[in-house]
Amino acid sequence: MGGIIWLASYPKSGNTWLRIFIENLFKNTTEPAKINELNVVKHNDNSPKLFNQIIGREIDAMTDSEIHPYRGVVQNHLATGNESVFVKTHSALQYYEGRPLIYLEHTAGAVYILRNPFDMVVSFSDHYRISYDDAIEAIAAPSHRVQTTNQGIFQILSGWSNHYRTWFGVDNFHPLLLRYEDMVRNPIKTFGRFTKFLGLPKNPERLRRAIKNSSFDEVSSQETVTGFSERSRPDQKFFRSGKVGGYKSILSEAQIAKIINAHGELLFEKGYITKSGRPKF
Repeated sequence: MGGIIWLASYPKSGNTWLRIFIENLFKNTTEPAKINELNVVKHNDNSPKLFNQIIGREIDAMTDSEIHPYRGVVQNHLATGNESVFVKTHSALQYYEGRPLIYLEHTAGAVYILRNPFDMVVSFSDHYRISYDDAIEAIAAPSHRVQTTNQGIFQILSGWSNHYRTWFGVDNFHPLLLRYEDMVRNPIKTFGRFTKFLGLPKNPERLRRAIKNSSFDEVSSQETVTGFSERSRPDQKFFRSGKVGGYKSILSEAQIAKIINAHGELLFEKGYITKSGRPKF
């Protein structure tokens, strides 16, 4: 088949959890996969190492405008093969300087993980070392982006609502939507939809084992013992809580109201708030 299967999400929405589940699903062993040895989903679309290897240039001295045209080259390289390849992305499905961030001609499909922004913004704040108020402002900004560093090439995120709209606003392109909250509360049904999307035969035992081996308790325990190579802050755990509704003891009513004011239409559409504008989770 070939082509890229995108694992797309706004940051801190459960993308890493899905990747660990995929690792356990495809390895299909009794022992949980090691979180620092993820090989099934080993590509990230903003990996400096990946760009350096494929384009044959060090990106350290390149500007974003110089780097960006090579996205198509890198994605074409990843898509060339007999089998589809999973690639993680936080990029919005839009253009930058006249060129796409995501090339649909190299795409076999996409899975989009959506998390309620009340919980997401708490993790987002901690991850990027900014205040809750600044995080709330950032996820509402249409021009929000993450700058290029030695850990990642720049990403155009846009706001939380617009990010979702970009991925679901393309004709004849239909990503599979997985809500983080459903992954937590009804993992058999939700991850089962994912395996069906991939065209895998039904195998309840394999599914249950993969879910168990990628549970929050399991990955958090592994991180306590071995650390996690992808965490941005060595002084803070990557897998901190994973709970649904944890924001209630953290965000103020004013902060919650600000999120609802910025994203109310999508929040209601996806079942995160009532008609009267109250959070359901």
